[in-house]
Amino acid sequence: MALTVAATSPVAAQNIILQEILVKVNGAIITKTELEERQVQLLREYRQQGLINETTGDAELEAFLNEATPQIVVDAIDELLILQHGREMGIEMDDERFAGIVDNVKEQNNIETDEEFDEVLAAEGMTMEDLERAMERQFIISSVQQIEVISKVAMTDTEAREYYDRNTDEYRTPGQIALREILIAAPGDAATGADNRLVSAEAETKLEARLQAALARVAAGETFATVATEVSDAPSSANGGLIGPLSEDDLAPAVAALLEGLAAGDISEPVRTAIGYQVFLLESSTQATRQPFDEVRDDIANRVFNERRQDEFNEFMGRLHAEAILEWNNENLQQAYENRMRAIEGPAAGS
Repeated sequence: MALTVAATSPVAAQNIILQEILVKVNGAIITKTELEERQVQLLREYRQQGLINETTGDAELEAFLNEATPQIVVDAIDELLILQHGREMGIEMDDERFAGIVDNVKEQNNIETDEEFDEVLAAEGMTMEDLERAMERQFIISSVQQIEVISKVAMTDTEAREYYDRNTDEYRTPGQIALREILIAAPGDAATGADNRLVSAEAETKLEARLQAALARVAAGETFATVATEVSDAPSSANGGLIGPLSEDDLAPAVAALLEGLAAGDISEPVRTAIGYQVFLLESSTQATRQPFDEVRDDIANRVFNERRQDEFNEFMGRLHAEAILEWNNENLQQAYENRMRAIEGPAAGS
């Protein structure tokens, strides 16, 4: 039976002196074994996410780990710094809180007796002391983040409203427009390429005459769709000239200008384009809408809170890293760590 707990098993203390020390962080050590445990945990997560499976080759696994290891090292140092800071603040987990955690774990895993719980721990390679250390570590880290980060992040209703007013497009649904078109296409010419406006005066007169004849039929009572089907050179003629519905944001600016001020059923002024003469009928349109502030207030609060929390956390960790004394025993990992820290600090410095 796999025990559901919110932390990985700690490294066995009795072997710590024999393990390769990768880095000392203010005197506390991170070992090669701890790094490898974190790498194994990451591969488990990749497997759960479907990023790797039984057929994934060694070379691909190695590539995954090479890419992820710098961040794994940063995370390990972050956690150790937070843990040290919490202990300096005097944060500790009392027996009553630990007993409550144990009761909760038992309930989640349907464990009824202490003996059964000990057996499950043993199957995971843990003792009650191991579990207590892991839970205390997690409690201290969580408490420090609450005190140093989350408690300093707040957002008023006024700030949420200001965000809403500054970011109108995020909560806007564009209007929908359906058109019908008639295209009287200019003849193609190898010399003019795609732009077929350079035709003879006689050819231009014929184009205009075809367009006016089409519009005269509409004015006489035939539907725009019927005329489009019979005379339009556009592919849309197969559907009575119908285009859309389209988002108003997807309309070409020139077409949007032609339709401005038109009501459903109105016909635009004809326009000469690179491909010939075009005229449009506004079939239907809906106005753009905006989600009311009351509907998106919580979304804004969560979004801004998360952004501020990340900024506050980065600033807090930046102070801890700046004050930390790191003693490296592995130059490759040191280089990977320093490169990753520069990448993390770069966007923050530019914001």
